[in-house]
Amino acid sequence: MKKLFAGVAIVDVTPQKPMFLHGYPHVERTSEGTHDPLFASALILDNCENQIGFCGVDVIFISKEITIQVRELVEKATGIKGENLMISASHTHSGPVIVTDIFHDPVVPEADPEYIKYLVIKISQVFIEAFKNKRRCKIAITSTDSTGVGGNRHSLSGAIDPEVPIVVLKDFNTGNIFALSIIHCMHPTILHEDSKLFSADFPGYTRKFISEKLGEDVVLLYQTGPSGNQSPRHFIDSNTFDEAKRLGYLLGKRITHSVMQLKESDYQDWLSLHIRKSKLDLPRKKFMTLIEAEKKVAFVKNKLDTMRLNGESAKEIRTVECDWFGAEENNQLVKMSLSGELEEIYNSVLPAEVNIISLGKTYFVFLPGELFVEYSLRIKKITNKKIFVSTMSNGVLAGYLVTEQAEQEGGYEASNSIFTAKGGEILLEKISNLINNGN
Repeated sequence: MKKLFAGVAIVDVTPQKPMFLHGYPHVERTSEGTHDPLFASALILDNCENQIGFCGVDVIFISKEITIQVRELVEKATGIKGENLMISASHTHSGPVIVTDIFHDPVVPEADPEYIKYLVIKISQVFIEAFKNKRRCKIAITSTDSTGVGGNRHSLSGAIDPEVPIVVLKDFNTGNIFALSIIHCMHPTILHEDSKLFSADFPGYTRKFISEKLGEDVVLLYQTGPSGNQSPRHFIDSNTFDEAKRLGYLLGKRITHSVMQLKESDYQDWLSLHIRKSKLDLPRKKFMTLIEAEKKVAFVKNKLDTMRLNGESAKEIRTVECDWFGAEENNQLVKMSLSGELEEIYNSVLPAEVNIISLGKTYFVFLPGELFVEYSLRIKKITNKKIFVSTMSNGVLAGYLVTEQAEQEGGYEASNSIFTAKGGEILLEKISNLINNGN
């Protein structure tokens, strides 16, 4: 008789000392305490044929190096193939530096090797604990609508993907829910530069709400989907913890409502579990000349100064301020390209790892980097089966993967990308082949 087992665990990964908070350029921002803990949550699925593990971590990125080290430690301790372990960052901008800033921002320090070692041990431990906690279970897969919890940061009418998949795990014997796993296409960036406390941002409040409503023993595994151009910017009144709580609770309420609507017949006590994987190169970007890059910086900075002088809205100013950040970073990338230094970056992030896990008739795609939400929408059209995408998983791409239109417009994200939009098309083709042809 086929049976399904699952184990979960959660561990605090908050730094034990003051550290630089990573996510906003050109700003001195060292932590002055903890508002809410940063967590790593792990889930191991075992259908008696395959074992696959997932981990969501409240940090800005997960590097390829961290992934490799964790996989080695967990495989040695549990026997689970390291390549079957997925590690994803929530992308909070109120956590420590995880990867060294490629733009050489003079105020951003290199990643602290002490903390990286600590994080590797903690993630490994939470995987191992989840493995030890395996119990017979039932699974239901549903979704909710996150409309209102952020949107397109360039335009209120821009592309969004508000569908939030929810994997619900219930103890086979007691009937109690013990874990949820979700993916949300949204930047967790309600908190800005003036916040100097460690925080998971609004996902931390989503976790808190679910704990209050479903039970404090229910573990939430939070992952971020394609959200390179998604932000709460146009949906909040201020960059405060009150607003983070409001949106976090709103998402938590939607998730909880969908979970409570499930019927017992929606749960299954066995599902097929497979993984398909590939690695691929991505086309390098051809950069403008240094003169052009410097002119772009001057143009955007003048536009920003004019907007500030005219007292335009803070949200519109923020958009152009980000464009200025992007122009500055593009200028740095041009210099790195001319010196040959950028090739070292390409070698460190490539090849890009693509993983597709099928759980029954539902596919979960794991990709590195920050993709625009349009890729989430397009990937979902590859087959008539359900597909959901987790990004910033198992490595970084050192910038955004934008659409062709965004590349032509040359805004913030396109300015600091190091790959062309054709890279997105290559990813789509590979995902389609893996799902439809198995290779």
